Amino acid sequence: MAVIARTWIVDRAVLPHTVVAGARVASVDGRIVAVDQMAAGADAERLRGTLLPGLIDLQVNGAGGRSVDEATPEALDVVAQAVFEGGAAAFLPTLITARWSDLLEQVRAVAAWIEQWSPEADSSPNPGAEPLGIHLEGPFLTAPGAHPAAHFLDPSPERIDELLDAARGQLRLITIANSRDGAPLATKKLTEAGVTVALGHCESGDGFAACVDAGATAVTHLFNVMGPLHHRTPGLAALALDDTRVTCPMILDGIHVAEPMVRNAFRILGPDRMVLVTDAVAAAGMPDGTYSLSGMDVTKRGDVVRDANENLAGSALTMAMAAQNFLTMVREAGPWTLGRIASNNPARLIRAAKHGTIAPNHRAAFTLLDDDGSVRCVR
Repeated sequence: MAVIARTWIVDRAVLPHTVVAGARVASVDGRIVAVDQMAAGADAERLRGTLLPGLIDLQVNGAGGRSVDEATPEALDVVAQAVFEGGAAAFLPTLITARWSDLLEQVRAVAAWIEQWSPEADSSPNPGAEPLGIHLEGPFLTAPGAHPAAHFLDPSPERIDELLDAARGQLRLITIANSRDGAPLATKKLTEAGVTVALGHCESGDGFAACVDAGATAVTHLFNVMGPLHHRTPGLAALALDDTRVTCPMILDGIHVAEPMVRNAFRILGPDRMVLVTDAVAAAGMPDGTYSLSGMDVTKRGDVVRDANENLAGSALTMAMAAQNFLTMVREAGPWTLGRIASNNPARLIRAAKHGTIAPNHRAAFTLLDDDGSVRCVR
């Protein structure tokens, strides 16, 4: 097989501890081999703007008109392509609550699709965003949001074993309710299996400390489906903001969380504990209309997606939109902070060691923030 080498010259590159002007980035077969300020040959590609490590979306239920729960290679290919076109170089296809037997089948099918995905992106056998594993949001929840509560279950050791067996090593992130019976034990078992545990879809702070002590390191979509934020009764959101062991993904579409709350959260979390996610559904990147989410009809009107009960049902966000919204909402932040919360932090959270950083031996997958504010992937 021929070796594929590429070189880019970029106005600015976001590196782990700084932003470097006039950077040269070289790759061989999809792997970064050099990052410096040396002169480049005539074959180098010139990029205008700021090069970020490829953005990573940890919560994608669907995009481009298709839903992850369809669990077919065709649907998943469409989702991956839409995610890439929306500014994320990598993502976690996300499955939500369903009947247990059906959910296990979906997990098996999505795991099989991930296994056939080639990381040799420079040869473009898979033009979409790279799947880094599965995010399972449910069924071990207590507060429904748009989830079918009839299918909620306790995370018994037997069910955790079934789930890990079905996922064949592809389960990277799972959301469970901290107040669910058996949640701390399940957290410990999942963490020992290499799965990142997030707490969410729970309107109580009960069990939070026990789950974090057992290894939980995140919450799912801070503020949403967490009950009220009250000054005398700290619920899940307040506990997550307070505990420095916990990373907090947020949906920044201007609807799920109001701008003042975004700014307040960032000033508490800083660039080390905040993560951008889209919680995108099939409606992302699509016109207004009705789409499917785990067998339910959800309707996109403008920038909002709701179920038949008028609950928010995911979002129509892309990571490019989320990044632009963050920079607009949090004026003191810039490209280096964006690289932390949209690439480095999510990679660290799910232990994706070859992603999230522009450095030798990491994946040559980038997101370019153009000077006009547009965002696109480079690979």
